[in-house]
Amino acid sequence: MAQLKKHAWFLGAIGLWLIIIIFVQWSYRNQNIAVVQQVQTVQKRTITSEYQNQDTQITQRLKLKLVKGPLKQQQVQLSNTYYQSQADSNQYHRYDYVILSPGRHVQHLTLLNPKRDNIVWLLLAIVILSLLGLLKNHGARALLSAVVNCSLFAGLLLLATHWQNQHILFLTIILTILATLLTLGIIFGYSRQTIIASSATILSTFLALGVSVLVLVGTHSQGIHYETLAYGIQPFQVIFLAETLLGVLGACMDETTDITASVYQLLQEQPTITQQQLFTSGLTVGREIIGPLINILFYLFLAELIPLVVLYLRNGNTLNFALSRTMTLEYTQTVISALGIVLAVPITAFLAAKLLRGEA
Repeated sequence: MAQLKKHAWFLGAIGLWLIIIIFVQWSYRNQNIAVVQQVQTVQKRTITSEYQNQDTQITQRLKLKLVKGPLKQQQVQLSNTYYQSQADSNQYHRYDYVILSPGRHVQHLTLLNPKRDNIVWLLLAIVILSLLGLLKNHGARALLSAVVNCSLFAGLLLLATHWQNQHILFLTIILTILATLLTLGIIFGYSRQTIIASSATILSTFLALGVSVLVLVGTHSQGIHYETLAYGIQPFQVIFLAETLLGVLGACMDETTDITASVYQLLQEQPTITQQQLFTSGLTVGREIIGPLINILFYLFLAELIPLVVLYLRNGNTLNFALSRTMTLEYTQTVISALGIVLAVPITAFLAAKLLRGEA
């Protein structure tokens, strides 16, 4: 029995992972999925653009065996044309799994895309085992908060789609508040830490967004190319603000929880510390983590920017035009998130110094 209790979290992690796998496999029950048995290259030709960019167009003949769906065990031959750069096409290899179009006749099937979820489930298993096996209760809370946030976000997308994007900013505001309260409630439980971190997160997030909206309205959004949003989803400004709100929320929540936990731990170790000292300590912690947080945001922005800028430059655009079309929105979001991070420091330190003492 003692040995069983010792490994209970590992067993629970494995059980949860198996449940997820079973559910996912069940969801694929009516989807035509095939495995590539043979691959033959039938044509290659070099393509040169007007800007002297070269690529190779390759046509494959694939022999597939269906392993799931209404046509299970049947075989089909399909052609696949891809470019060597694989910017927007896929090369298939033997034993790859692919998703085919719905249908109950082999002659009507077409290639849709690779089935890549196997590596995802492997990584998910590692994450679950690490969280539950090593961190136990804290890992379970983190995992539960992630599930809750994913569910909330999926609900937002469904409602936004149902309402044809008419109320997406309102829905995002509701999501922001609910996600903050539920996430921090799961992490900290029902405590003053939850109240402090939630209040500071919501205040700094909406304050940063409010200041930014005032600036954008006052400057008439000069230099901001909303039309460059991915896929041209409208309304541009509303979608941009919704994206920004979620980005600021993540940055602020990270910081407020760190400061709140640090001040709480300090108060436990030094119960006689004064309110002013607590406030000063909170500010000190905030100053230490502001730099890394803002740099993380900046690096994420650069990682997304590099391939787009290269694509623009390779197609005859100037550097100025390429940056104006790829950089303005993400850079603006990064600056707004940085503003939220800065505002979160004094707000969290003040609330923690005021409200935490009764719980230490």
